[in-house]
Amino acid sequence: MKNKFLKLIYFLSPILFFLALNKKIKAEFFKEDSLKNKNFYNLYKYEPNKFKKSQNFVAELKWERVNDKKTERDSIFWKKYKESADFIFKPVKAENLKNNPYKLGSLGRSIVFDDLRIGPDISWIVPTGLAWNKKYRFDFLARGHNTKIPEPKNRNFFAWNDGDAVGLFSYQFLQFERSSFGINLGVRSLYQGDQALGGTTSVGEGISSGFRWDYALSHNAGIAFGAEQLIHFDDKTDTGRNLYLTASKAWWRGSDELGRENFPLDVATAGIGTGRMAVGTVKGFCSELLGGSGTETQTKRSLCWAPVFSLARVHNEKLSTYFEYNSRFFLVGSALAPFNNIPIRGNLALILSDHVDNYKLHNFSELNWVFNISLGF
Repeated sequence: MKNKFLKLIYFLSPILFFLALNKKIKAEFFKEDSLKNKNFYNLYKYEPNKFKKSQNFVAELKWERVNDKKTERDSIFWKKYKESADFIFKPVKAENLKNNPYKLGSLGRSIVFDDLRIGPDISWIVPTGLAWNKKYRFDFLARGHNTKIPEPKNRNFFAWNDGDAVGLFSYQFLQFERSSFGINLGVRSLYQGDQALGGTTSVGEGISSGFRWDYALSHNAGIAFGAEQLIHFDDKTDTGRNLYLTASKAWWRGSDELGRENFPLDVATAGIGTGRMAVGTVKGFCSELLGGSGTETQTKRSLCWAPVFSLARVHNEKLSTYFEYNSRFFLVGSALAPFNNIPIRGNLALILSDHVDNYKLHNFSELNWVFNISLGF
């Protein structure tokens, strides 16, 4: 009998140990694959006086359930810190978790989620007003179009048509809690050919520089002021002194299984710009400031300001579509950020109309396309 009793105790000891441990750790978690957007959210807070600050693992903490309906604004909540980590979490200030599934930022023309995941572009040339992310400070953008300027009478939609591309290297080196400041370096030509105006310039010619300052108004809104190709270092730069002042605001349109706001996400950007963002018929406040617009090498045109905007629908963390007006074009495009851990993005758009024929809608034989390819690091 005694041996049987000892065997029973031996058999039940793991269960008793688990029950004792469970009393100390009062936590439940939603598995990642149970949520559409694969993000971690929980309804628990920790009690700071019940564990050491050096502890990082959930199994070492003591948790108490938070009232679902009356979440304290100043409570400290936890969310998943890295995709590769199973049990490591970081505290985030609770600003109504139901309405804030992500903190939104930017990298070049792309949207960024929680300073971690680089999403797709939300415009082609119009700069976003969302504050620069804090994970990647560098970004390289190659922007181009499949036709030379001025546009040829005969062209093939599926051909390059002696088009050209420009490069922009950005370095946002000053990072603050809500704002950032950086510089950029522009390259006039990334393509060299034999016939086109765009191809007559050698690769690397037309060097210019500019700056960007941005400020986060909230978790989903911000403003930016800057210039791309502001200072021209030679007489072969015709990419424009693209000064701009823009503001962006985002709205969540969907919800997940728990009723929290989720994809799709709508992002609106509006502002004013100069240079290549002010070549259309709608413009004003023209002057000879800084030596003119910098959009041509042979003709010196005034530096004018024009309204610009973009409307984007971000379907998920990887795919977006957008509609943009940049003074010269009305265009519609789609962008893709295919990789979770590699900040490379692609962007392709159709030019629907341009200022040359007073924004008349193009037929198929008149359609052109533009693109962006971006890489952050």
